[in-house]
Amino acid sequence: MLLASQSMGLSGGSDSYAHYLIAKNTWNHPSLFLDQWGKPLYNLIASPFAQFGINGVICLNILCLIVSGLLVYKITPKINLKFAFLGFLLTVFSPVFLDNTISSLTEPLCALLVILTIYLFVFKKYNLTAVLAGFLPYSRSEGFIVLGIVAIILIIIKKQYKLIPYLFIGSLFLNTLGWVIDGDPFWVITQNPYINFELSGINICGNGGLFHYMYAGHYTFGFFVCIIILLTICSFFGELILVNKSVNYNMLLIIMIFLTYFGAHVFIWWKGMMGSCGYVRVMTVIAPIVSIIVVYGMNKLNQLFFKMFPKFGKNISKIIILLLIINTIYTPYRYHDYRYPLAISKEQEQYHKLLSWYENQDFENRTKIYLYPYFSIIAGIDPYNQKEHLDFWASSLQFSKKGDILIWDSHFGPNESGTPLADLESDKSWNKIHNIIPEKTFLTMNDQPFEIHVFEKVD
Repeated sequence: MLLASQSMGLSGGSDSYAHYLIAKNTWNHPSLFLDQWGKPLYNLIASPFAQFGINGVICLNILCLIVSGLLVYKITPKINLKFAFLGFLLTVFSPVFLDNTISSLTEPLCALLVILTIYLFVFKKYNLTAVLAGFLPYSRSEGFIVLGIVAIILIIIKKQYKLIPYLFIGSLFLNTLGWVIDGDPFWVITQNPYINFELSGINICGNGGLFHYMYAGHYTFGFFVCIIILLTICSFFGELILVNKSVNYNMLLIIMIFLTYFGAHVFIWWKGMMGSCGYVRVMTVIAPIVSIIVVYGMNKLNQLFFKMFPKFGKNISKIIILLLIINTIYTPYRYHDYRYPLAISKEQEQYHKLLSWYENQDFENRTKIYLYPYFSIIAGIDPYNQKEHLDFWASSLQFSKKGDILIWDSHFGPNESGTPLADLESDKSWNKIHNIIPEKTFLTMNDQPFEIHVFEKVD
């Protein structure tokens, strides 16, 4: 909270402010509880925290971080692993988890729910495991990946056929609500924004290299941790295949969730699918899982050292654990020097300039059309009151009327909004009344110079 109080900005950029605005406004606009971009489970749980402002949501994230660490601490001895304290430290000092705690993103809550699902599985609460796994896609869409792995382990491997209905409770419950409220019988599919992105054929972020997330490993989990993850996974499957050891189903579930989640993000960013922008913050979701994998690896190394060096194995193990603890604590500290306090972005600075002009205009009773969520916060606009605000989609312009104010920026305008600046400038029904062009040019999405242009509907 100290870092949060010192920070003017948030991690996660515009997404953070958009998630906050949805959670904040659920009480005035109850339909937002089912918003699939905000995520229904996140909207519900974050809603009471958001009523206390952004710091309220940050408090929720801090709780998610600490409780995730405690669950890892409880899980490790249950699966016969030593060094439970190490699992706790690795979680609460995880660089990617810490980095995204000062935000309104969905990743911290999803990380908690995923590790809670594993906790229930390890403690053989299979009914609850199946139910919670079924709700995971509604905390983040990647929850479908975790749900699939849990289903395979429970149904195919452990033969728990009676649990099949439990896996569908979340989707059936929320789809029924969506059908009743929105009148959409296939609400789960048709309202999913990432499915819609893929079906639309629009790719606003492009794509990236196959090794993008691997290169980012040193500041998501830490370089030393990444080495241990790689060695541990190779050792685990090596033992299964070569030594033919009995399957540790707990570790199989944990490692398979890690591999499929990580692999899915590698693939969709490489192919430019599902609206992926290659954000490394998505790895927050599996940060607690990484902690367990590392603890498992340290247990294996400990056993190896005792076999190879009966007299000195204990001391060697202590040295490596000490080095790991130092690295765990030092990694986020190293990033602290240049990351914190978090500042507002250059784009947000330009919107503050716009606000200075906006507050001197008589726009209170006009509908504002824009897509930049940060402006709703600083201008005190309810983005879900359609008399006050409309989201700026290309299709929204047909509903505009004389006197409406449209705010175009080069981040959202030519991308999500689907409206190039030239189209507005050549449209005689829109009159440009103001612009913000930074003195020093900087680039936004798709390497476009960032600018803001304000138009008034005149016809």
